Amino acid sequence: LEKVRQLITDWQSEWGAELTWPKKFHEQLKLAQGRGRLASEAFFLQCEAHVEDGRQLLWLLRSVMRKGFRGIGYKVVDSYKQVFDLLTSLLTELRFFEVKLDEYAPISPLSRISEARYYFTV
Repeated sequence: LEKVRQLITDWQSEWGAELTWPKKFHEQLKLAQGRGRLASEAFFLQCEAHVEDGRQLLWLLRSVMRKGFRGIGYKVVDSYKQVFDLLTSLLTELRFFEVKLDEYAPISPLSRISEARYYFTV
């Protein structure tokens, strides 16, 4: 559990409190946009890599839970509380970046959506 905790700590962004994340995201995006299209694409690729790494950590945390914990009752309860805290912080940041990616860099850009054909049956 200590190794997973360290991996999650290393993974987490250095943007401070959750309330500041939207502002930090927009600041970083604005900086990237100021440097041009390639910098903007690199920024979103970094965000996407962060999300993928977070999903891998989620899978790792899940595998730790599947093994379970052994020991004295209060230590087992403490381990589960630690996992809950890790899971909460991991999912909060992961979800933030997933939403921002979906909002700013959707899988199907609007330029492609306009090419879609719609068929209706009557």
